[in-house]
Amino acid sequence: MKKLLNIVLFSSLPIRKGLVFILFLLLALFLRYPSFGYTAIDWDEITYSLIGEGWLQGKLPFRDLWDIKPIGIYLIYAIIHGIFGFSVFAIRVSTLLVVVFSAFVIWLLLRRVNRSFAFTAGFGFLILFSYFLNGLSGNTELFYLCLETIGVWFLFYGKKQYRILSPLAFGFAFIIKYNTAFDIVGFYFLHLYLNRRKILKNPTSIFSYGILYSIAILPFILSTIWIFYAGLGDSFLETHKILFSNYAKKVTFIEKIFSLQTYPLLAVLLLFQLITFLLYSAKRKVPKILILSLIWSMTAFLAATWTGYFFEHYYLPMIVPAVIGSSFLFRLAKRKFFSKYKQELTIVIAFLILIPFAVLVRKRVIKLSKVYPDIAKEIYVDIEEKKVDPRPVFVAKGTHGIYSLFKQIPINRVIQPGNFTDQTNAKAMFIDNEEIKQKVIQHKPGLILFCDLDVFQNPVSSYDSSWNRDLLIFYYDYIRKDYRYFKTYFPNCHVYLKIGILSP
Repeated sequence: MKKLLNIVLFSSLPIRKGLVFILFLLLALFLRYPSFGYTAIDWDEITYSLIGEGWLQGKLPFRDLWDIKPIGIYLIYAIIHGIFGFSVFAIRVSTLLVVVFSAFVIWLLLRRVNRSFAFTAGFGFLILFSYFLNGLSGNTELFYLCLETIGVWFLFYGKKQYRILSPLAFGFAFIIKYNTAFDIVGFYFLHLYLNRRKILKNPTSIFSYGILYSIAILPFILSTIWIFYAGLGDSFLETHKILFSNYAKKVTFIEKIFSLQTYPLLAVLLLFQLITFLLYSAKRKVPKILILSLIWSMTAFLAATWTGYFFEHYYLPMIVPAVIGSSFLFRLAKRKFFSKYKQELTIVIAFLILIPFAVLVRKRVIKLSKVYPDIAKEIYVDIEEKKVDPRPVFVAKGTHGIYSLFKQIPINRVIQPGNFTDQTNAKAMFIDNEEIKQKVIQHKPGLILFCDLDVFQNPVSSYDSSWNRDLLIFYYDYIRKDYRYFKTYFPNCHVYLKIGILSP
C-alpha cells in the first residue's frame, strides 16, 4: 500500500500524473454527482447555455440572443453543447471536468515546491469549490479561473518556449469575464518584482515583459473584429454601456472587507494564507509561489468586490490562491520531527480530515433540492405526464431553466426574465417592450410561466412601481384572453396553458 501511494503521490514516474488526475476525478464525481439532475443551480448558467445552444442553431449572440457578458462564455457553452448535446447534464459534466483540471494544475504548481502537500491542496480545492453551491454551477468564474491557473503554470513553471501560452490563457480568461484584468495586472507587476535584478541590469528588458503581457489582448481584439464583421457591433457596444455605467452599488473599501464575513470558511482560509506569508516573511525566505498566491488573492478580492455586489460566485476565484498559500503552513513543520514521516503526514491529513469533510460537503449538495426546489423540473414532469407538447414555452417571470428541459431556445432576444420585468433593469438594459410583445404575439406560446404574482387573481394596481408596468399590463391582457390556469409551484410560480392544449 505504501509503495502504491508513493507511486501515485511522490514518484517521478509518468504514470503518476494520470493516477492523480483519476483520483481528483473520482473525488469530484463523489462530491458533485448529486447536483447533476438539478436544472438551474445559478440563474446565469442557463442564460449562457441558451445563448451557446442558440449560436449552434444559427442565432448570433448580442443580436438574436442577448446578455451583457463577454463573448467567451457563450463560445464555451457552444462548445459544451456541440460536444455533449443540449442538456443540463452536459453542463454538469463539463463543470466537473473543469474543476478537476483546475485541481490538477494546482497540484502541478505545488509539486516542485511543496511536494508533500500538493495532492492535499488539490483535494482541498475540490472540496471547497463544492461546498459553495455556486461552485456547482457553470458560471463564468469556474471557467476563467481554470484558464488563469493554467496561465500561471506556463508563466512561472512552464518551459520558456511555451511561455507565450501564458498571456494567451489570460487573454481567453479575459473574454470570459473582464474581472480577470485585475489579476493580469497583478501578475505583471509581480513578474517585474521577481525579475527586478535582471531589469536593473538591463532596464530595456521591462519592455520585453510588457510585450509578453500585451499578447493577452489578442483574443479580445480578434473576437471584437469578428463581432463587428458579423454585424453585431451595435449590440456589443450596448452591453459595454451597461457594464461600465454607474449601475453598481457604491460601497467603501471597509464594507468590501466586511463582505467576507458572509463567507466565514473562505475568510478563515484567507487568514491562514496571510499568517503563512507573515511567518515565512519573518524567516526572510518566502517561496515565489507563496508571494504569487497572496497577490492573486488580493487581485481576486478586488475583482470580486469592485461592482459593490457581493454575490457568492464572485468570490470563488479566491479559493485557488488561498488554498495554494495556506498549504505552505504545513511545510513549516520542523524537519527534525517529521523528516522521516512528512510524506505520510499528507495521507493522514487527506484521509482523516479532508475525507470526512468531503462526506459532509456531499450531504450539503444532496440537500440542494430541498433548499431550492427544482421548479422547472416539476413543471416539465407534470406537463410530460399530460402527454402534451406546449412548445414554444415562454417565461414571463421566473426560472428560465424550463427552456433547457423543453430543448427550446427562448422566443425573445433578452434571455433573463428578470431583466425585462423589473423596471430598473429594463431601463438600465435598454429593454424594448414592444419587441417582447411582438415576439409573444408572433409565436403564440403554449405555456407561460409567471412567478411572484397570479395574473388571474391580482389586479395590476396591487403591484408597486418596481415592475415594468407596460409589459405587465400586456401580460395581464394577453394571458387572461387566451390562457387558463394550470398549476401553482413553490415559491408562488404559476403556469398558464393556452386554451385547447389540454382537454377540459
